[in-house]
Amino acid sequence: MEKSVGKLKIERLFSGGVITNYYCSSACKHCLYNSSPSWKKEYMPEEMADKVFKTLKKFGVFSVHIGGGEPFLNFEGLKKVINKANENGIYIEYIETNASWVENEDEVKRRLKELKNLGIETILVSISPFHNEYIPFKKVLRLIQLLNEVGIGIFPWIEGFANEIRRLNIDKTHSLSEYKDLFGENYIRHLPQRYYLTLNGRAIKTFEDYFPTKTADEIIKNSLACFELYSKNHFHMDLFGNFIPNPCVGFRISIDDLGKELDTGKYFFVNLLYTQGVRGLFEYAKENYGYTPSKKFLNKCSLCFDIRRFLVLDKNIEAPDLGPREFYLNF
Repeated sequence: MEKSVGKLKIERLFSGGVITNYYCSSACKHCLYNSSPSWKKEYMPEEMADKVFKTLKKFGVFSVHIGGGEPFLNFEGLKKVINKANENGIYIEYIETNASWVENEDEVKRRLKELKNLGIETILVSISPFHNEYIPFKKVLRLIQLLNEVGIGIFPWIEGFANEIRRLNIDKTHSLSEYKDLFGENYIRHLPQRYYLTLNGRAIKTFEDYFPTKTADEIIKNSLACFELYSKNHFHMDLFGNFIPNPCVGFRISIDDLGKELDTGKYFFVNLLYTQGVRGLFEYAKENYGYTPSKKFLNKCSLCFDIRRFLVLDKNIEAPDLGPREFYLNF
């Protein structure tokens, strides 16, 4: 029997992260949030950090990670966010970084010591061919060395790529095509599985040439309600006070509306996907705005993103539950 679906209501959360900023030193080809240097240099204010951490406690979450974008691009802002976490009794599991900011060793050690004094015990250091397109591996290795010296734990994500990256010049950046030339045609195809990637965000564009695709009709034929929007694990709350379910990037729900049935006027698109799936979104866009798919798609998320991008950028729709707009611009 098919489950009867009403309005979306998010009542309990389990694990997630805080996005301090979307702007980044890189525009990695796998990035779920389409982060890049093109985003405005906005960072989570202290007031919003306080509100986010209070909301997390209210919904039963007492530890989170911090990510971006690249959180270290505004170090003073990062410290203020951590202070608010401490004030609210929220433990920071780790802070993500791509090591792009690692220049002067003395300055890096000073920053790391400050973080340690604020209670930070672990830093996630990104290690992958995606990041190596923008950041020389030498910087990553230097950061790992300095973390060891300061006494902060290292979460290497993902250590299994290190030996492959070392096969190339660690003083320089290297394109994915260089990895394909060195390791063979199937190297790129295997990256999503090895990196535990969600094929959403910028990964859609990167991998649609490497995997089988389907027409929109084939996808919507088996369309079901998108219960991913109800995801309670690995969600994120961002600097604008948005709740983003995993992996439904490009959607936003105000943290003020968590715990309530989401109003269909304010959250038209979220509720449409939650109740009718991508078929409902497809039919709405086709009937009201003339949407016609111009290509095949990796999966339902790929089709959903294409429709939403069309609505936001081509039709200039401004909806409370679609955004930020820069997410669609930086694809």
